[in-house]
Amino acid sequence: MKRAILLTLLALPITDVAAATQLIVCEPASKNDMSATGIWPVPYLTQNKLCFNMKAQTGNTCVKNGLTTTWFTEAVIITVDGESMGRDDTWFRVARPTVNEREIEYTIEASRDKKQWISMSRVSINRISGQAVDWLIREHGGTSYNCHLEGKKL
Repeated sequence: MKRAILLTLLALPITDVAAATQLIVCEPASKNDMSATGIWPVPYLTQNKLCFNMKAQTGNTCVKNGLTTTWFTEAVIITVDGESMGRDDTWFRVARPTVNEREIEYTIEASRDKKQWISMSRVSINRISGQAVDWLIREHGGTSYNCHLEGKKL
């Protein structure tokens, strides 16, 4: 009996953590939009934090509302205005995102040296309607998406 209680108590935190992670799935609003490649890096929510599905060698890919996070990833190809900046080790940063029950808004920035930062994209997701726009920097109008949380409504 004691073992059954102990096993139940040990299983509870694992269940809570697994249930708390929710992938944000976004599909192009227009099925005819061939330029809509998806929001990158793929965002997800866990324990009231906005996170990004990327492998980080250093730093943290998760950030709370209004705070800042920076992480380091090896061998990433960065493209700005359709021009490749080459494959190299890259720092990423998300500064002061908005993450609340109505919206998720953030800008992803990249740097090779942590001194000069290039804004890569700005993302805005309406959590009530599920409508989202991903503005690649210097792109006019952005790309529209319909988003939802994996297994739940956004």
